This record gives sequence, C-alpha cells and structure tokens, in this order.
Amino acid sequence: MSDEPFLPPPVPLMSAVKARNLARECQGMANHLRAAGDVGTARLLEQRSAWWLAYAIALAQIPPGATDLEKKP
Repeated sequence: MSDEPFLPPPVPLMSAVKARNLARECQGMANHLRAAGDVGTARLLEQRSAWWLAYAIALAQIPPGATDLEKKP
C-alpha cells in the first residue's frame, strides 16, 4: 500500500457563472429523471446541483484577477 493519502481530484477554478450553469444543468436533469421515475439518480443529481451552487457562491466571493498567476509578484 502507498503511504500517500487518497484525495479526490481538485476542482478546477472557473467562473462563478460556469459553476452556476453546471448547477442548473444538474437540477434540470434531476427534474427530468424524477418525472421519469428514477428517484435515486434524481436525488444524487440534486445533491450535485447543491454542491455546484455552493461552489458558484464561493467563486463569486473571489475578486476578479485574484487567481491570475501571471499578475502575482
């Protein structure tokens, strides 16, 4: 076994708008699947939608240009 801890892959930085759109896509698909009767997958997609929405809110708090590596001294 490896001595390194298992960590999930990091989520890339993106715009808050893109993260919000991903949340909307997940919620839309969840609504579609719930109407089709697939409640389990719909629940999973609703959780994923909530995560992306929280990530979008967190990204909206970062000032523009704060993550640009080229502008740092």
